[in-house]
Amino acid sequence: MKDRPAVSAILTAASGLLLLAPSLSAELKVERDVRYGPHERNVMDVYWKTEYKDAPIVFTIHGGGFKNGSKTYCNKDMQDLYMGKGCIVVSPNYRLMKQGSSVTPNDCVLDVAMAVAHIQANAKKFGGDPQKIISTGASAGGHISAQIAYRKKWDWPTGAKHKPEKLNVVGWFGNSPGLSPAIIKQVGPGDPPGFVMYGGREHPKTPASQGHQIQAALEKHKVWSKMVYIAHMGHVPAKRILFSPKTRDKETHQSFSQFLDMVCHEKGKPESGDVIRVKSKQP
Repeated sequence: MKDRPAVSAILTAASGLLLLAPSLSAELKVERDVRYGPHERNVMDVYWKTEYKDAPIVFTIHGGGFKNGSKTYCNKDMQDLYMGKGCIVVSPNYRLMKQGSSVTPNDCVLDVAMAVAHIQANAKKFGGDPQKIISTGASAGGHISAQIAYRKKWDWPTGAKHKPEKLNVVGWFGNSPGLSPAIIKQVGPGDPPGFVMYGGREHPKTPASQGHQIQAALEKHKVWSKMVYIAHMGHVPAKRILFSPKTRDKETHQSFSQFLDMVCHEKGKPESGDVIRVKSKQP
């Protein structure tokens, strides 16, 4: 049997391909305009991979002063970072406070809460874990994401299809979030760990002092926290400092990666309560 070595080699190679088959067959899926409520803006985009099973779910909530913005805020860099950690990514639209409308900031918060409740109820369809939701957002979206993470009671509107007693949020990230004293007062023991980022040249409504205040509240209740401060940058710096592979700060990216490992996969517990101060890169 002179051909036996050749046959053996072929069988070995075939076995290797079978082992690789699940990763090779994994497919990126996108379902756009998933409806979660009655308003025309009550839609969201969901990004996931066919190989996912009990994957954490990250909500990326756009800003725009409650008057502008859309779910396209969730760009490819953002998707790549979260999906690189094995997470489903959800980007919702919500009602806006356009001139002449009666929409309030609380309506915007309730819209996103309904989106979270919808995904929580339908997580298995996308291979997700309904017990592991991470709430993230920028500017006004940061305000909403903090409400999603730390509000204790929800008065669901009549049109809400799903009305859970609680939203299963395990982590929060705010990129220049607008944080009122009322939000900060909601923080309590056992709440989700928080990662917050501000520039030194912030919008008047989102001073970096708000980040220090919510970090102090989290620390007071023995909840994990981290803050990133970039003195030389302005409002919503995360796209440049964290998400873009070309411009991200190495220490910030590493720290955020550890945060995701902790809240998404229960791996490790990095140092808490500190502030990363990102220095300007000299030309």
